[in-house]
Amino acid sequence: MSVRSPSLSEKIGLEIEREGPLSFARFMEMALYEPEAGYYASGAARVGRGGDFYTSVSVGQAFGKALGAHFENVWEALGQPKDFTIVEQGANDAGLAYDVLSQVSGAFAAALSYRIIEPVPALRLIQEERLKDFPKQVAWVASVEDLPPFQGIHFSNELIDALPVHILRSTGEGWEEMKVALTADGFAFEAAPLEEALQKEASVLPSRPAGYLCEVRPQAREWLRNVAEKLTKGWILVIDYGRAREDLFAPHRNEGSVTCYQKHQRDSNPLTDVGSKDITADVNFSDLAEEGLALGLEVDGFTDQHHFLVGAMEKLLRSDDGAPPDKMQARFLSQLKSLLHPETMGTQFRYLSLRKNIVADTCLNGFRFQRPDWRRILP
Repeated sequence: MSVRSPSLSEKIGLEIEREGPLSFARFMEMALYEPEAGYYASGAARVGRGGDFYTSVSVGQAFGKALGAHFENVWEALGQPKDFTIVEQGANDAGLAYDVLSQVSGAFAAALSYRIIEPVPALRLIQEERLKDFPKQVAWVASVEDLPPFQGIHFSNELIDALPVHILRSTGEGWEEMKVALTADGFAFEAAPLEEALQKEASVLPSRPAGYLCEVRPQAREWLRNVAEKLTKGWILVIDYGRAREDLFAPHRNEGSVTCYQKHQRDSNPLTDVGSKDITADVNFSDLAEEGLALGLEVDGFTDQHHFLVGAMEKLLRSDDGAPPDKMQARFLSQLKSLLHPETMGTQFRYLSLRKNIVADTCLNGFRFQRPDWRRILP
């Protein structure tokens, strides 16, 4: 007689019984990345019309064209080296990689190596099949640590928002951690004193009234340190949901930012349907910018998707002869409308640019139209 494997909820419950209440960071890590049943690791994640949520990639190839133009701009800013590497982390089904590689050409294409960081075997198989037409340009590693030193650009699209977060709650006089406990009715949050590792995180938070919820994500700074160590010269581009610190911890944002998506329905309870839905939380771009400065990187841009895409694709958007668009151009412009719309993707996504060992004060096209006050993310 076969023995049934425990469900993901049962695995989490067993860990709570052994270790006591879990940090939400550990709960989120298991819910998304547990090898057999985690939302991402198991292949349950679905993007697009028939999935759980939309991304810029699922809108169409316009996003890939924009990033391809940005990457070529980076290559030009580096002096058009013969060895140029694009590193993508969080490639999902490799749709974006395919869109980028399908439209590069000439000397830029000849210089290009495309590296994907993918720790999930099931996703790597999907990516390899999707990118089988580019065997000489694409290669994979399982982690940032396995990545060889490179010159070029590392980019991530909706990666950091899925890194685990700790949930903190104000007591009015300080902060406590909201952990996940096991009850007769399922999982529930339970307050606990801050452990030493989180006390430093809490020390930089603004004073807030009792009951105010927020998240901290130490793993994001560790991730940036690892990427910066591998980059010898070039840029790091972070594309994600998120805000500068003063906006993220604004007084009115008293319920935090943890959000779940399932079949295009949004909810704020991550403790149900574990492994069947996405869990995300806004990125603290000020944290990343400050960590970048501490690592010796320069912060040279912070803008929203609307302004980034207009700058990155200015040449493609301009018509020299005034002729009406053909069907392909019309589809492309329709996709751009979705990507640029100020009430949806145009302002929800933000772009942070960090550079290393770049002597000239180069302004990449995607950041030409960033707001004059963008430096407010810096200390």
